[in-house]
Parts: sequence; structure tokens; C-alpha cells
Amino acid sequence: MWVGLLWILGCYGISIAVLHLLFGNQKGKSKKQTKILLVTKNNQNQIEWYIRSLFFFTRLKGNEVTATIFDEGSSDDTRKIIERLSHTHLLDLHGGADSSTVDNYLLQHESEALIVVHLSNREDLVKIPFGLQ
Repeated sequence: MWVGLLWILGCYGISIAVLHLLFGNQKGKSKKQTKILLVTKNNQNQIEWYIRSLFFFTRLKGNEVTATIFDEGSSDDTRKIIERLSHTHLLDLHGGADSSTVDNYLLQHESEALIVVHLSNREDLVKIPFGLQ
């Protein structure tokens, strides 16, 4: 019985050491910075999940992400949720936006690699870079 327990603990310890060796080397490397532009309107049921998942999976992969969010006049609690999440995540919220405001922002940042996702458009949802390979 003791031999089996020691065998399990030894395997566990070796696996932890291997993981630290593999992923410990990434600390010195610079993190990949990605910028994402989210355009939302009345997405209170999904926005928190989108933001938390985006930041969790990119952090898990060792990358950094900053998100700029344009709210196109939500009448639900979308804006309140984003404001609450901005205390713990790198979020920049622009309220009362319309298509010309988003276009002006894109023109000002055309030299940057920017991922644009309209959360109301289902086809755009696949652009959300969960993990950022």
C-alpha cells in the first residue's frame, strides 16, 4: 500500500517538475500583444462571458489582450456589466457609438493589427481569438 502511494506521489511530483521546466522558460519571453475591438448592443446575456473567456484563454496561453468596446446605445445592462469588468480587465469603453464612430476609430488605428468583432453578428463570433494561437 505504501509503495503504491509513494509511486503516485512520485509521478505527480515529476509531472509538476516537467510542467515547470516546459512553461517556466516562457517567463523571459515578451508576451504577444493583441488588440480587439468589440461592437455591442443589448448583449447583457453574453458580454460578460465573452470578455471573461477572452481574457482567461489569452492569459492561459501567455498572451496579452486589450479590448476596446463600442456600445451602440444598449438599453439593457450591457454597459453596466462592461463598466464593472473594466475594473479588473484592460477594457476601454466607448458609449453611444454608431457606425461612423467605429469607422473613425478604425481609420485612426489602421496601422495596428486589430481584430473587429460585432457581437450581434453570429458570423463575427468566430473571430474572437480565444487562446490566440
